[in-house]
Amino acid sequence: MPEDSKRRRLASPFRFRPQVDDDLLTGFTKPESRRRDDLRAFLATTLAISLLVWDLAFTFGAYRTVFYYRLLQIFVVSIVLLLGALVLRRQLTVRPWMLAIVSIPVIWLVWRLLAPAGGHWPPVYRLVEGALVDLTLLTLPVTLWVVLRILAPNYFELSSLRLRLAGLAIVSVVAVAGFLTGQFNYHVITCESFVVAGDDQPSNCRRTR
Repeated sequence: MPEDSKRRRLASPFRFRPQVDDDLLTGFTKPESRRRDDLRAFLATTLAISLLVWDLAFTFGAYRTVFYYRLLQIFVVSIVLLLGALVLRRQLTVRPWMLAIVSIPVIWLVWRLLAPAGGHWPPVYRLVEGALVDLTLLTLPVTLWVVLRILAPNYFELSSLRLRLAGLAIVSVVAVAGFLTGQFNYHVITCESFVVAGDDQPSNCRRTR
């Protein structure tokens, strides 16, 4: 057998590339994939938002509260938006009501620094603290919307309204599923699972010992 033919036979299995007709496995890299940029933006944005929304919804369902580090993360986002809007005020158009919204978490942290937890007048402290936290949570959708517009502009450039609505629907389903899983956590995980993860145990978690 000629040497060249023998080499071709040995090399041919390594050159074989199976054809996979699946856009998820190929990452929409096929040239014939229609609107692949739209589909990539849709799935990437929906995945990222769903991961965040699931965590928030599960925590709220299990503990009926928002953990302090989430409030601090909201503060970081808000102060970056607030300072950025002030520094770039000549280049940006930001309405006073938007500045007021992103200022709420900043006011909350300043309040905490000036009046340590508990305060000298507990009833007044609880009233102000509760009002600022409630306002922060009420305005959170607006803040998240701003962050989404900045970090995921491709989502808002999707050519199809149907894709945008589908993304919102999927995120909503994930949020509801996360909240219900947190609320009925005793059907899914045990108290020991929370302990192993370093979390506090919800009041309704299931004990196995």
